[in-house]
Amino acid sequence: MPRPKNSRSKTFSTPQRGDSKTFQITLNPSCGLPHRICKEWQRRSFKDLPNELADYRSPKSNKAAQAGALALIEYLKKGQAQGNALRVRAQDVLVSSWIEKFTVIDTSPRTDINISENRPPSIDTFENYESYYRLHIKGDPLLGLKMAEVEEQDIHGFNKRMWAKKLTDGRQMGGTRTYVGVVKFVRMAFNNYELNNKNWVNPIRRIKEPKYKSKIKGALSEDEVVRLFYPGVLKDTMELAVCAAMFLSGLRCAEIFALKPECLNWHDMAFLQLFIDDPIRRHVLAEL
Repeated sequence: MPRPKNSRSKTFSTPQRGDSKTFQITLNPSCGLPHRICKEWQRRSFKDLPNELADYRSPKSNKAAQAGALALIEYLKKGQAQGNALRVRAQDVLVSSWIEKFTVIDTSPRTDINISENRPPSIDTFENYESYYRLHIKGDPLLGLKMAEVEEQDIHGFNKRMWAKKLTDGRQMGGTRTYVGVVKFVRMAFNNYELNNKNWVNPIRRIKEPKYKSKIKGALSEDEVVRLFYPGVLKDTMELAVCAAMFLSGLRCAEIFALKPECLNWHDMAFLQLFIDDPIRRHVLAEL
């Protein structure tokens, strides 16, 4: 009985896509390469072949696709013998060194991208990244690996450790905005590494990005705002000033506390007038 075409028992298979009619390549461990490397070449496009095999990137027939697969196997075996099998184009850099680059404006690959898009780098963003790295990521086992060695299971392990980690206030990090921020920061670093190493298989690619749902806090109704300013409700001048600033400007508590005298235009009270002109606020003020 003839063996089925493109059998998985072969050293490789080169199935043709029904939609685009292009070929894909899958390497099997029977080809003599380590399982880790074969895993990286599962239903991959011939467009992903390294530059040295550029002539094989657009096979027009199954025979040409098979020739490309054989050339790739020989190329990877040669690379393995030299100690750099595919992950061939990936740089020999530690995860710690790569991620830490993104905490400083001068070394971050994102700086060049932002400049090319005419967007100034955000100091606050880099301060957040530095904080994530210093407080939560630094010292994690993932950082001791080379970027070329990281696999999907390593990322899952990192996520689990971050989930179980304790914050300074004793809360578990999992489920918090900090957890999402840390994981997204690492994802961003890995995705940027992929941009510079086209043949590297990004272990984060198939892992879903975490989400964080902010809890919507109830806002005061107009009637409640009016009653807030009734005589005797606010105990002193400071409470009255803070509540008035929050209502008239929409500033939050921390933003109110951060105000300095120079933030206000005492000459023409432009800060106050801007919000008094709002029709909704003017309606509530009329009730006071």
